[in-house]
Amino acid sequence: MREPILKKVAMPPTLFWAPMYIAFVNFVMQGAIMFVLMGTTGGEYNPLMSIITILIVHVILIVYGAKEPHMSKIFQSRGPFLMPTKNVYRSWGHKLAS
Repeated sequence: MREPILKKVAMPPTLFWAPMYIAFVNFVMQGAIMFVLMGTTGGEYNPLMSIITILIVHVILIVYGAKEPHMSKIFQSRGPFLMPTKNVYRSWGHKLAS
């Protein structure tokens, strides 16, 4: 009886079976690249090529999302930790204290 509720809480949101935030970033970035290419080539660029690349990358995201469904949260949590540390004392490397 509680299984659907626990599944909704435990499983992260998806967008067409891929992790939602990563898939959304894929759509936005590929769309921006498509419009830039259409503008810079004077309309000679075929937008169908961008749609094909969106689908290919989305299928790859679906495959990786099936292996690790919490991929979006992993990437979001790495953001604050990739910032450089500030040393307390002047020294080489990343030390908080000597």
